[in-house]
Amino acid sequence: MKKHAIALGIALCSLLGAAAQAATVTVSPSTNSVMTGDTFTLDLKISGLGSEIVSVFDLNVYFNPAMLKATGYSLGGGLGGPWFDLSAIAGDNFDLFAFSELVDPTDPATDDALAALQTPGGFTMISLSFEAIGTGVSMVDFGLGANERDIVGRNAQFLNVQYQGACVAVNDPRNGNNACNTVPEPATYGLAGLALLGAFAPAALRRRRESAKA
Repeated sequence: MKKHAIALGIALCSLLGAAAQAATVTVSPSTNSVMTGDTFTLDLKISGLGSEIVSVFDLNVYFNPAMLKATGYSLGGGLGGPWFDLSAIAGDNFDLFAFSELVDPTDPATDDALAALQTPGGFTMISLSFEAIGTGVSMVDFGLGANERDIVGRNAQFLNVQYQGACVAVNDPRNGNNACNTVPEPATYGLAGLALLGAFAPAALRRRRESAKA
């Protein structure tokens, strides 16, 4: 039984290690409070890249169009070099698609050329501009459909990425008490579950062994 407990511990550590190594894309700042008529910007930042690069991204970022109006976007300087941008704005989302003109998927050396120009470890990929048009609370978050959460790194391979959205509370300048209530991201729930499993698994195994003896 001790061997099984050790094996379970090793498996849990491996899962936690894999999650920790994933890059993270966040909408920053994560909570915002604005008034109707205000204009503001949110940044899509990537961190935890290590030696990886961003050579292509295909992301959809959704918001509530009754409260927020998309007014524009701009690529981040940390991406490095020239980029071909095919992004567009729809009524309730930014459809963000761009790729580096330096990278040739058939030539790995071009990955190093882009890496030399990108900010190491992480940077702002793109900035999104909004106007607050209606009161309430709107999440600004990534889509879950096909090609709505894709980032490509070296060797034309998709990166392992975790995503965290943001919340925008919009109030009337004369009154209002709309506010963002922070809740754990789904990834946080998953890590907490693994941690709890690691903490309680030895006790559960011990109880099972004692029951078997009885």
